[in-house]
Amino acid sequence: MPSILLRPSRLLRTTVPDRLARTAGLILIAVFCLLVPIPLAAAPSPPGPTDGARTQLSRAAATMDKAKRLIESQRPDEALALLKPFVNLSPRPAQADQAYLLMAAAYRGMNQHAEAVAALNFFLSEFPTSPLLDRAKMLLATEHAALGHSDQALPLLAEIRSQTADVATKRDALLLTGDILAQKRDSHRAIQAWLEEMELAQPEQRSGTAARIQALIRDKLDRRALMQVRDTYPTSFPGDVALIRLIEWHTARGEDHLAERQLRLFLQRFPSHDYAAKAADLLNGLAAKLKSSQAVLVALLPLSGKLAPFGTEVLNGIQLALEKAKEVHGQTSVGLIVKDSAAPRGGLAQDLADTLEEYHPVAVIGPLLSKHLPVVAEVAARTDTPAITPSATAADVRRYGSWLFSTALTYSHQAKRLASYATEQLGYRRVSVLYPDTPYGRELAQLFSQELIQHGGEVIATESYKEGDTDFGQAIKRLKAQDLKKYGMTTPVVTSKGQKRDLYSPGFDAVFVPGRAMDITLLSPQLVFHDVKVPLLGTSSWNATPAPTVNEPALEGSVFVDGFFSESPDPAVQEFVDRYRQRFQASPTAFAAQAFDAAGVVLDALRKGATSGQAVREYLQTHPDLPTLGGPAHFDGSGTLVRRIFVIGIKGGRLVQIE
Repeated sequence: MPSILLRPSRLLRTTVPDRLARTAGLILIAVFCLLVPIPLAAAPSPPGPTDGARTQLSRAAATMDKAKRLIESQRPDEALALLKPFVNLSPRPAQADQAYLLMAAAYRGMNQHAEAVAALNFFLSEFPTSPLLDRAKMLLATEHAALGHSDQALPLLAEIRSQTADVATKRDALLLTGDILAQKRDSHRAIQAWLEEMELAQPEQRSGTAARIQALIRDKLDRRALMQVRDTYPTSFPGDVALIRLIEWHTARGEDHLAERQLRLFLQRFPSHDYAAKAADLLNGLAAKLKSSQAVLVALLPLSGKLAPFGTEVLNGIQLALEKAKEVHGQTSVGLIVKDSAAPRGGLAQDLADTLEEYHPVAVIGPLLSKHLPVVAEVAARTDTPAITPSATAADVRRYGSWLFSTALTYSHQAKRLASYATEQLGYRRVSVLYPDTPYGRELAQLFSQELIQHGGEVIATESYKEGDTDFGQAIKRLKAQDLKKYGMTTPVVTSKGQKRDLYSPGFDAVFVPGRAMDITLLSPQLVFHDVKVPLLGTSSWNATPAPTVNEPALEGSVFVDGFFSESPDPAVQEFVDRYRQRFQASPTAFAAQAFDAAGVVLDALRKGATSGQAVREYLQTHPDLPTLGGPAHFDGSGTLVRRIFVIGIKGGRLVQIE
């Protein structure tokens, strides 16, 4: 008896993504997919068959064979005309399950996918024990994919994979699963499915799927997805393919410092790989290029571990400063070395010292954390190399060493700027403090209180709350109780419902809250509920993700300070924001902006003639008008950048720059 074996995903290995995107691809797949035969189960021989029964079986087989040949010869309409009367015979013929499967294939050949789905659903309900059940499910999943119903196709394919005992069918299901996931841009799960298929295949059958994974990595994945594949498969395929693609990516974009990191990682993870020799040659070439640069910068950042996202933002800012210097000022011979402060192989001090002694950079941008300042200060002094931290919030970096500088926004600078604006511009004299009981909250509460008093103000009440609280009622009541002992007042009133209560009138002008943005969103309406209807004052912690719900009426008129505001109308800031978004497809943070300034002042020193670390240090110490995003700035005696601090207000449900 002739046989037909529908194996839809064999052709779909290379066509499903196009098939889901282009109608032409749908027709092409529908035609060729049917050229592979599907076995028709041999009809069971009834006991003691009569001549009539044998004749009926023979005619049924001939009908199936003719329908199959009509479909293969691209005449599916004629096949349907043959099959429809056959399935309506009474009693139902033994080959009815085969007929319905062929009808679905014919509908598929006519690009009538909805009708094919109906035929296959009928098959599943009427023939649950058919030996063709798995093939019917596979074809149904393929039809759902053709209709764009991936959410129906994927569960069906998962069912096939878990229930079938046939390895070939399971492989087909995995291949089609990967196709659909790749089309949905879920590359991580697509690769997982294809790797599972490779494990089931014989060695000689794996090359096609491996090539499919390679093509996806090479042609479809962006940098973030490549890094995910690299880290998911650190020492196996396709982690090697992702690393090679990252090397090519960064090299093509002129990002030598990032290419160098990927090359070192590749040689560490794949020392015996066919690409290893080429990787070593590329690495040596980059080292030679760096040493021939007129100047070299070293970035010391956490690029692995939980702080890696912050390190990446800082690196983006440095990179943008270098690119702008090259484009605008023609500084084409400044190299960049990136060191991961989270994973030094020989200890942070030794690793940094080895790099500085080999390349003699003019400056180090880093570290990010205050705890690393003593180590960096010692190495910087020993090698005559200035180090500029873009984020460590230590108030006086010079206490660690005279070669340290900081472009970070310190707590003391925030407190001083906010107290000055509140008293001199807003006319506030009495302020209460409600702070989170954290090191950050306690220090800001103390610094702001000191600055407020120095500006002639008075702290009326100070209370804390536990960070993460959602009910601030008790802290607010304690704050009111302190105020009522000084300037606060209560007035008996009758509510609209006729109830008597005491209306509280605060004896202060504002409440200082150095809390997280999410805390501010919850706290502000609760203050109003307790009759504390005054503006709030805040710090850079407000300018975070997620931002406070600025359309909350209780926040109207509140202000906070920060060293960077991405919505600033200032041309320099907007140029930076536009460049950053175009370059990295994300909005810059204060970390990126402060790193941009750190690299920018070093590049300015080079433009003005500095050729060594000693010369750069002297320039930074003495120059009064260093270029920064906020305008001219200078370093004070503590090594901290004295720069413009933005005052940001909440007006009309929007964040707006006030000063």
